[in-house]
Amino acid sequence: MTLRSLLLIHWLACRSSFVTRVLAVSIIFSGIALGQSIVVQLVNGHDGKPLARVRVYVGFDDLKGRQPLDLTTDALGEVQFEAKGAQTIQVHPVGEVTCGEQPTRAPYRNYSIEEILKEGLLTKNNCGHLNAEPLRGKLLYFVRPAKWWELFKN
Repeated sequence: MTLRSLLLIHWLACRSSFVTRVLAVSIIFSGIALGQSIVVQLVNGHDGKPLARVRVYVGFDDLKGRQPLDLTTDALGEVQFEAKGAQTIQVHPVGEVTCGEQPTRAPYRNYSIEEILKEGLLTKNNCGHLNAEPLRGKLLYFVRPAKWWELFKN
């Protein structure tokens, strides 16, 4: 929600009747409920550095009609997107291998949107010993660069 929208809602709430105030509050909370912004951060499992410019596909297994998102990580190794009613997501980094989270040739793991929004999630990290904490709204995804032969396994 933009600052302009919040100021307009505040102005209406201060100068209007009880009904308009209730309407303004419901608009604010409906915007929060609909805007399920999720961040997935790709981190090198060996050294903890974020991985920039990595192509990531984000799939929505529970929404069969929704196309996967084709995203690229920013300088912080992050991609951000709206869940838009999805219950779960799947993460598919290109040219990277998960650090123990995804066994070779196993089905991709579903990550709960609700869990990411409430507590945050960390993937398993068998590549190193990093101390990381989950952050609300973020999936911290540990990977390492793929060896050339690993690119053909999945």
